Amino acid sequence: MLTSEPHVIPEGNLSRAWARAFSRVMSPASRGLHSPLIVSVCDFDQDGLPREDESIRRLLDETIEEMNRVSSKQVFRVDATAQTIFPHMCWSPRKPVSADALFARYVDRVFPRLKCRNKLNRRGTYFLRMIRATGFNGRDPDPVEVNQLGKIIRWSQERNKRPINSITQVSIRDPAKDHHGAALSGFPCLQQVALGRYKSTLTVSAFFPTENIFERGYGNYLGLARLGCFMAYEMKLTLVRLNVYIAQPRPPEAPKGGALAKLQRDLDKRMRALGDEPCEIG
Repeated sequence: MLTSEPHVIPEGNLSRAWARAFSRVMSPASRGLHSPLIVSVCDFDQDGLPREDESIRRLLDETIEEMNRVSSKQVFRVDATAQTIFPHMCWSPRKPVSADALFARYVDRVFPRLKCRNKLNRRGTYFLRMIRATGFNGRDPDPVEVNQLGKIIRWSQERNKRPINSITQVSIRDPAKDHHGAALSGFPCLQQVALGRYKSTLTVSAFFPTENIFERGYGNYLGLARLGCFMAYEMKLTLVRLNVYIAQPRPPEAPKGGALAKLQRDLDKRMRALGDEPCEIG
């Protein structure tokens, strides 16, 4: 049961934000957290991408590789996890393609390959559900397909003003698909993304009912920030903040060999070397 008030981690740098979240769930006093966790990132470069500390990301990827060598359970590296939320290999702010071209390429070429590579993708990836949501509109007897991101972009461009809040909600969970054996799959852990527009700025907010901070946290935050960069570019806005709400953070299961404890020690050293001056939430 969640009995305590939320713990907020305000940071500029995405890597440091994740490191603080990881330290929080790894703390003996916090294991099996009884309070939600809110991670807020506010430092983006001139291209609209989040600033990172490569040494922190490298420490995490090296730990993942080490654990994958000795465990039957394979964990995705940071970039592989991020790509499930936004296909950064298909689009960048310095070499952008049109939104329609990106959507078509993902549906026709990228997702079929991902589905073949991993059976966990058989019900879709996060990005696919953002651009190919299905449901009933109350008039047609057959389900309709909705490109949620495409509609938000078009509404923003056509109206040239802030859309109403309900328009900028992007749903991920699909009860028709996910309430059948969902307890066995764990997908999707991301439930919803909201795009908040204020004047010329954009804020991305995401809700996770639960999240494994070690296995998915960094990649999820990076993917959401890249998604925000893309949407800000298309909506002609400036991305200023990413907020991630995790209702029930999950600490990782400790493997043999103390890899997680070593990661925590290395991260603590790096964070002390960098200093700890969080970005204030305004």
